[in-house]
This record gives sequence, structure tokens and C-alpha cells, in this order.
Amino acid sequence: MNLPDRIRAHVEELRSAPDIVVTTCDIGSGPPRELSADDVDLISDRWGADAVDGTRDYLLNTDRIHLSWHSVAHYVHGEFALTDIRSCMTGWIVEVEDERLAPEKQELLWELKGLEEAPGSGRLTALRATNDELWFYDITKARLERLALDFQSYVDNLLLLKGAPNWQYLFADVDLCDDEFTTRVAQLDRTLEALPILFPDHDYSHLQQRYEERCSGSPVFRRHKSPWAPQP
Repeated sequence: MNLPDRIRAHVEELRSAPDIVVTTCDIGSGPPRELSADDVDLISDRWGADAVDGTRDYLLNTDRIHLSWHSVAHYVHGEFALTDIRSCMTGWIVEVEDERLAPEKQELLWELKGLEEAPGSGRLTALRATNDELWFYDITKARLERLALDFQSYVDNLLLLKGAPNWQYLFADVDLCDDEFTTRVAQLDRTLEALPILFPDHDYSHLQQRYEERCSGSPVFRRHKSPWAPQP
């Protein structure tokens, strides 16, 4: 299934779930834009010729899509504005200055091009312009962390979690049991408890396992009970 069809299927799942409100749904229409000869040259130049075929199922039908949703009680929520990979590669660099970062990471910011964000949240995932590295920037935490994900696996997890916040930290080299991340882990706890109940047709086991491995020492680990869980 191509990426626009996958996104539309996730939107329908959100709209069909109990107590979920879709607040923004700017996802375009129709099939993805085909790769042009220039697109093929661009991807080949950045990622190698072998990457072209693997990119075809991850193309959007517009330069950028935007989806946001929340539960009625705001127990869980999600938002993402995803840029088409071709627009990302040819777009402007992030152009952010953050003196709180180490000098080498301040310089790195000027090599990054925005791929996905939740507008207004202070969270941004960006592609390093010179290669296929993905970096997650959390402005409120003054964190710029490389992700152990490639472009395709990033999009797969983004859709699976429907833009729920902070999941990127599960793939970053940080200590999630540190007090600094308590609120981030609490949100992950709610998300990974609730979404498998709301959307049982999807397999969240790899994310739940990663959460257990990375967060079991956190004081908020498994402290939440989803309102959609079966009552005893």
C-alpha cells in the first residue's frame, strides 16, 4: 500500500475509535506524486541508486501533510506534519541557533533539513543534508539526538503511533530513567498502554519491548491505566 493510502487508513481508524477527536486532517488526495527523473537523480546522489526503489512506497501526494488528534479527556494525543522526502532533501536547512547545545551539535543544526514535526511543540525530526542520518531535536530539553532509525522505519513508527509525542526517545542514546525524562516517559507509558487497546489490529510489541528495556527503571514505569482497558 502506498503512503497516502496508509495515512488515509490511519485517519479512518482514528475517526472510528471511541472518544477520539481528529482536529486537523490536511493530508491531500489522490495517489503519490511519481518519481521524476530529477527525483531519481536526487535520491541516488544522496542515498545511492539502490535506495530509489525502497523510496517509492514512501512518497506523499503533496509537499507536506498535517494530522492531529486527541482523546476527549486528552489522555492520549498525537500530531505530525510530515514533509515529502523529495521536498525535505531540496528544502531549506532548519536554521536554528541554540547556545545550550554543545558546540559540535550547534554546528550540526546547520546541516539539518526538517522532515517531521508537531507544530508548536518544540519537537522536530530532521535529515542530515549530507547523508541519511535522522536527528531528533527537542527544544524544551535542549536535546539534539541521533536516532537509530532510517527514513522508512521512522515513517512506519510515526504512523503506527499516529504522531504520539516523544516516541523518538526510544531510539535515541539517552538514559530515559533519568529524572529529566519523567514527563516524557509518563507520556510514553500512557501511549503504549492505550494504543494497542484502541487499535488492536496493529502490532505494538516491538515498541512495548523497547519501552520496557529503556524505561523499566523510571519511577513512572507502568503507572498508568488506560480508560479503554477492560474493567475488572
